[in-house]
Amino acid sequence: MKKIFIVLILLFVSLEANALKFQESPYLQQHADNPVDWMPWSKAAFKKAKKEHKLIFLSIGYSTCHWCHVMEHESFENKKLAAFLNRYFVPIKVDREEMPHIDSYYQKVYEVINGRGGGWPLTIIMTADKKPFFAGTYIPLEPRYGSAGLWNILKKIVNLNKKEPQKIADIAKSVERALKEINRARFPAVNINESKLAKVFVQSLSKRFDYKNGGIGKAPKFPQASTINTLLNIYLVNGDKRALKMAELMLDHMANGGIYDQIEGGFFRYSTDATWTIPHFEKMLYTNAELLKAYAKAYRITHKKIYKEVIDETVAFLRKYYRNGGLYYGASDADSQTPSGEKEEGYYYTFTYAEALNALKAAKLKDPERILEHFGISWEGNFHNGRSNPIRVRSIKVASKELQKAKAVLKTLRGKRKYPFIDKKMLTAWNGLLADGLFEAGKGKEAVEIVDTIKQKLYKNGVLYHQILPGKEPKIEALFEDYALYIAVLLDSYEYTQKEYYLTLAQKLTKSAIKKFKKGGIWYNSQGDFQSKANVADSAYRSALAIMGDNFLRLGVLSANLNFTQEAKKFYKQIKNEIALYPPANATAIDFAIAQRREYIVIKAKKELLPKIKRVVQKRIRYPYMIFKESKDGTILACKSDRCFAYAKSIDAIVKKLLIEIKGKGRFKGSKQKLFAPKE
Repeated sequence: MKKIFIVLILLFVSLEANALKFQESPYLQQHADNPVDWMPWSKAAFKKAKKEHKLIFLSIGYSTCHWCHVMEHESFENKKLAAFLNRYFVPIKVDREEMPHIDSYYQKVYEVINGRGGGWPLTIIMTADKKPFFAGTYIPLEPRYGSAGLWNILKKIVNLNKKEPQKIADIAKSVERALKEINRARFPAVNINESKLAKVFVQSLSKRFDYKNGGIGKAPKFPQASTINTLLNIYLVNGDKRALKMAELMLDHMANGGIYDQIEGGFFRYSTDATWTIPHFEKMLYTNAELLKAYAKAYRITHKKIYKEVIDETVAFLRKYYRNGGLYYGASDADSQTPSGEKEEGYYYTFTYAEALNALKAAKLKDPERILEHFGISWEGNFHNGRSNPIRVRSIKVASKELQKAKAVLKTLRGKRKYPFIDKKMLTAWNGLLADGLFEAGKGKEAVEIVDTIKQKLYKNGVLYHQILPGKEPKIEALFEDYALYIAVLLDSYEYTQKEYYLTLAQKLTKSAIKKFKKGGIWYNSQGDFQSKANVADSAYRSALAIMGDNFLRLGVLSANLNFTQEAKKFYKQIKNEIALYPPANATAIDFAIAQRREYIVIKAKKELLPKIKRVVQKRIRYPYMIFKESKDGTILACKSDRCFAYAKSIDAIVKKLLIEIKGKGRFKGSKQKLFAPKE
């Protein structure tokens, strides 16, 4: 009887929902009750398309994406459109965070078809044998924003497929040819050393840099933390003040702008305008992880108080909302619930002037009008519906204590609202990025906790996994980016703890990654039937491929294994022409190229001496490619991957020899320079 009851429940569910109902992905769950007969990416979906001679409608997005929600509400909840899709297409939904390798491939398809970068939601239409011929991002249901509208597009494609299917086949073939040409592309040879490469990188960025508002280009503006990180390393290596100026301008304007949550800390994904005032309000773990690293590195150089505030507030935000048993969730939504129960973008984060003023007055703060002026909260608002997204107006000075009180009041006001939806996927790669940022920010214990928790929960029986959801077991095996980013923080953990098993595991996973993802000299994002080439260019976050190159460099010098060093050299030869062609797109790879030419230096000393040596060396020599390792020898050694070039009994002596080795180009200041060492 019980079995019959369960069958009846499943039957009822199947009548009310589509095939996404039993998927774990929070994004796919959001679409499980759509009238569209969505299927997950699977052999069954493609078999159905072939069997029924239908086109494939592929939609890729993620659960906290504002425009994904808009397209769902306009189109995928529309019963008339859903019936049309179901009749003529096999609709497939993909969570880009769950399957980034698939998203990466189809973003390239979009670029080939449209001649520019894509985004989310990504809309791809393919033939039954998976040959793409149409690509779009957000498409409104009816003609709007310069788009023909999804209705019109789908009808035209269906009519064309009925009357002139060869035209679709020809378009699909031309797209396929273009993709093959890109994969076979040979970049023109360049004779360029790392010094010239750094110079070209800075010059290229400077041409597109917004010196008034900070940032690259106009609107929309992305944080581009990888670019900032490379600019800062270039400054540390060769003292290029223009590199430091651009990095500081970006960091300053973001810290004072609306892309940063001025009340609770943490960064939104990007700004919709040139002044960093109004973001799309989703908060991504990777954005905050990478910016944490950038602000921490910049604080070491400049010691600007605002950078330290951003670091502390961002870490506090992540702990409060994203932390779960040693790992961190992936993202929170742009949209939040209003008192009427409807979803509205940015509602949780924004304020009307009246509600903010009344709250500050009730708390008896001094000069509440001036405080609101400082936060850019006005009667007319800087967002829609008379609401304001807080910023910092630097010309309006308010005492620090009053600002802290005001923040507490506005936090309490927010606390009466429902916090936006949080996607609780805990991704290996993104948690690796966060651990890296925490190490840079001096939060080593928290970083190591992440690394250890990944090992405990996502490394099972010698298999690394891609993600885990609360209360679930991991099911999806790790992708290339998971390996690259996890290996990187295993090496950080080794340096922080000096425990050998971190280095051993890093070596083991590196060898496994080579075996799994490198075929015929080419690195791929995944194993299995569907393979896409790993990109050296940065995208939403740092290139996993470029990070893997850096892993080889560090492994070579830490383990004195020249095989890893040779892998790094081979990798540099593969990418040098590509990254020289357009340096701004390849910030992380540029950083790797500089490190490869300059070389990592490992300082070896007895365990009890190592902390002091690290403090002194980092204070006097701010060369960014320096590693510290425990040694049983009483002598302090300085080594590269193939040789030890200096030894001494005293710290001062080793510092002098280090300065000679790096030819005086590591940036250093006098003893008055404060050491970056925040309390944990």
